[in-house]
Amino acid sequence: MAVSYSKKFWRYALLWAFAVILVLSGLAVFERQNLVRELTVKSATLHRLASQRADQHDAHLTSLSAIYVAGGVERQDLLLDVAATITRFYPRITSVNVVPYVRSRPTIETQPGLSAKARDRVVELARRSTGALQMGQMPDMPDHYLLVKRTPNSEAAQHGLALVIDARALIATDDPFWDRPSASLRLLTPDGQTALVGQLSSGEIGFSKPLGSVSQPLIFETSLAIGLSDVLPLGKVLSVIALVTTFFWLLSLGLKQRARTKDAESRAKLSAQETQLAHASRVNAMGEMASGMAHELAQPLTAILSQAQAGRHLARRGDVERLGTVLDDTVAQAQRAANILDRLRRWSKPNRAPAEACSVHKAVQSVHDLLALEAKSKGAVISMSLHNEPLAVDADPVELEQVVFNLVRNAVDASDDAQVKISTHVEGPSVVLDVSDTGPGVPEHLKYRIFEPFVTGKPDGTGLGLALCQRLVEEMGGDIALLDDTAQTTFRLLLPRSKNAVTP
Repeated sequence: MAVSYSKKFWRYALLWAFAVILVLSGLAVFERQNLVRELTVKSATLHRLASQRADQHDAHLTSLSAIYVAGGVERQDLLLDVAATITRFYPRITSVNVVPYVRSRPTIETQPGLSAKARDRVVELARRSTGALQMGQMPDMPDHYLLVKRTPNSEAAQHGLALVIDARALIATDDPFWDRPSASLRLLTPDGQTALVGQLSSGEIGFSKPLGSVSQPLIFETSLAIGLSDVLPLGKVLSVIALVTTFFWLLSLGLKQRARTKDAESRAKLSAQETQLAHASRVNAMGEMASGMAHELAQPLTAILSQAQAGRHLARRGDVERLGTVLDDTVAQAQRAANILDRLRRWSKPNRAPAEACSVHKAVQSVHDLLALEAKSKGAVISMSLHNEPLAVDADPVELEQVVFNLVRNAVDASDDAQVKISTHVEGPSVVLDVSDTGPGVPEHLKYRIFEPFVTGKPDGTGLGLALCQRLVEEMGGDIALLDDTAQTTFRLLLPRSKNAVTP
């Protein structure tokens, strides 16, 4: 029992673990898809914001260039006032600078100003311009870049107007999504060779697209290194385990209830079969008893009848009226008793149903189920060793079960803690069924009369069980015998094998 419970426990545990793994796998796939979708949406949003910011730089340069052309160096205060406003409201623009092509001329700068290399870089970009804005990386500030416009915007230009832009601030955002350790982003130069800011993790998935700015087509890239904690958050994992455990608990309750219902139905069916067999046993036993009683009482009744007839004959010589009446009553009662016994014998004889192909193994299994509880209460064990093929005989199924039932019941009653074995095999055209037990065996003086009615070795037995078995087996065309020279008490039943198919 403990081993069976342990196997059942581990079976349920494995099913539970499989269900948890399956649901968690589904959750992981769902979470990963959500993260990919969220990364795409968040990346597109930040890309659009950075593109708008970059477009603003073009407008600032256009305004500053117009102011410088109008006022020149003499009114650089106008340029510096506007530049201060721009840097205050747009902190990503760290400085505004006007660098002359000729070094001897004055430079207009906002703090922190430009290094000599940076100034040379501004002049280089301005000279390269044919009217469009020029962009280049700051020589001494890797995370900043220059956006340069020649001024005036013609071949006569003598100055370069430059904005120094913080690339990090260009893509800055307060969205908490990008605070995740697994999320990363970067901004590359248009050629894709140099990273202005940021570094991608060993990106599992990503987003890559140039900014929507003609003058600053910086490549914006993002990635999300999805880890186990991202796809299986602890809270959701615990919720899944709780839900699966609850489901299995409810399922186990339902299965137990269903098992109890099926067990009750099975017990009811077995009880009905037991009642049917018991009824058949009582009717057959009554038939045997009636036959035995008729045989035993036939001679006394005949003698009574003869004496009554003789008394009536003698009475004719004497007191005819008195003796004749008594003897007439005696004859009538004797004849009545004979008629009653005759009717009882005819009534108790079973009306046999037509024989049909029935399964021997099914009858054995049914008897085993019927006697299992009784055997257990007596400490007995009933085991089966059945032929590996279905075996069928032509008989009435109830009578076949009655024979097997009587043999196994006798074996169980043979002794306390009896070991009973039911085995089947085939010998030629016959099915052989052996019922053996470890009891004390049949007494020697009863072995040769064991199948006679009213012969029994039990103190409270009727002696009709084996006689009934023999009669039923013979009517099936078979034979039953008590085997000699066997280690255990063994009754052997031989029945002709049916040629008709039967469900085992």
